[in-house]
Amino acid sequence: MMSFLIPEDSKIDRTKCMKMALIHDLAESIVGDISPFCGVSKQEKRQREHKAIIEISSLLNKTSSEEVMTLFDEYESQESQEAQLVKDYDLFDMILQAFEYEKRDETPNRHDEFFVNTKGKFRNEFVKKLVEELYQQRSEYCQNFTSNVKEKNTSTGWLIMDEREST
Repeated sequence: MMSFLIPEDSKIDRTKCMKMALIHDLAESIVGDISPFCGVSKQEKRQREHKAIIEISSLLNKTSSEEVMTLFDEYESQESQEAQLVKDYDLFDMILQAFEYEKRDETPNRHDEFFVNTKGKFRNEFVKKLVEELYQQRSEYCQNFTSNVKEKNTSTGWLIMDEREST
């Protein structure tokens, strides 16, 4: 969906990014969205995704199958601007989801490993701005959450160490 944010007059091929993102997600729909914390090596992850995309493309006509394989390989090689942007979007989506889980579960910084793992890996300037904004929102959320927990605990006359503060 984020590929819709690419301006139509951009040098980056918007349609190609959309196709590439869908193909990448198609492979993940078979093997799952394997994060760096799943205990699966990068090589094993690539092999699983490659096997899945071959299986999927075997169901298509020759022209479509070739296009799917070409776009999949381009994404994996990370040599084009489109592949790099789609990768940045994928990483951004991962940390955005991590932050949403922290808010939903009221566990600030619980998924910090995703933020640490992606720090400095973003290449596209637009995505870097999105990441900065997300970091800002997350920081504010964590500060507000901690202040609210301390306020609640001290307003009763008790100073209680909340489990979430110790993580």
